[in-house]
Parts: sequence; C-alpha cells; structure tokens
Amino acid sequence: MARKNNVLGLKAVKMGPIGADGAMGAVLTEILGATVKGSASLVLNEGTSEEVEIEEEDVAYDELETVAPKWAFQCESYNLSAKALSELGVGELEEGVGGEPDSIGIDVPIPMELSVQLETKNGAKLDIARMKLKVRPQFDLMKAQFGKVIITGTPLKPTKAGVKTIKKTDAPV
Repeated sequence: MARKNNVLGLKAVKMGPIGADGAMGAVLTEILGATVKGSASLVLNEGTSEEVEIEEEDVAYDELETVAPKWAFQCESYNLSAKALSELGVGELEEGVGGEPDSIGIDVPIPMELSVQLETKNGAKLDIARMKLKVRPQFDLMKAQFGKVIITGTPLKPTKAGVKTIKKTDAPV
C-alpha cells in the first residue's frame, strides 16, 4: 500500500481556467484521460551552473548559476478526439450534425495558461495554479501504434501574492 506522504501513479489530470484572483482555478475537469503509461511527470530540473576558477588553486573559487532551476510537466494521451483537442486550444471544434462525427481544423497550436491538478492513485494532489501548456498532436499512421497528443508544461509563478507555484496535498489517511 502506498504511503500517504508520497505519490503513486496517476489517477487524473484536471485542467481549467486560472482563478479570477490569479490563484488556483476552481472549475477543473479531466479533458484528456487515457494517459500513456509511463509518460506523466512533474520534475524540478536542477538548472545549470558554471565554476569560477582562479590561478592559485585547482578547486573552484565560486560557482555561478547560469540557468535557474525550473519545474517541467509532461504527459501523453491517446485521446485525440476533436472535442479534447479543441478544449486544449488546438483548433476550433466543428460539432457533427445528424449523426456525423465531430471534426477540428488544426493549425499550429498556441500555448495556453491553465490551472492544473494532478491527482494520484493514492489520493495525493499536486495543484499548479498557473501553467503554460504546449500541446503537440502526433498522428501515428502505423497499425501497431496509436496516435497521441503530447503535452508539455511549465509551471509559472501565480499572479496572486502569497500563492506558491505548486501545492502538494498528502493522500488521505
């Protein structure tokens, strides 16, 4: 059994508009589902630094941060429905009439900012009040592989003062 203070597996990725006050959005829904196994992660990249050396010694004199650490999100989904893609800003949904299927016209998707909640299978939650998402459909045309949509995101500092970039809530007891 998973420990309540940890995270284990993905249950849902919920997205929605950022709150009017700049905090976490209140109306979040699962747009995609069907997450490709092993594709979801939220990682704090360590950034990069450069050592400052001096002539007198062989050890570093100091270290300068050249690229600050930043959060990175990614996941892939097999849900390539016109409705899901339109909700992620890929194009405008054209609803089918009279039993016809939905369709979507696709140009190059424009990144969008949303609130995102990652809920784990053991009930822990990761709330990201403001994330810039980039969506990339991949239409695999092979009989042994499904097409998918690849989502990458950068959690950004919320515009409401005092709100942290990510809030982790432990799983219930």
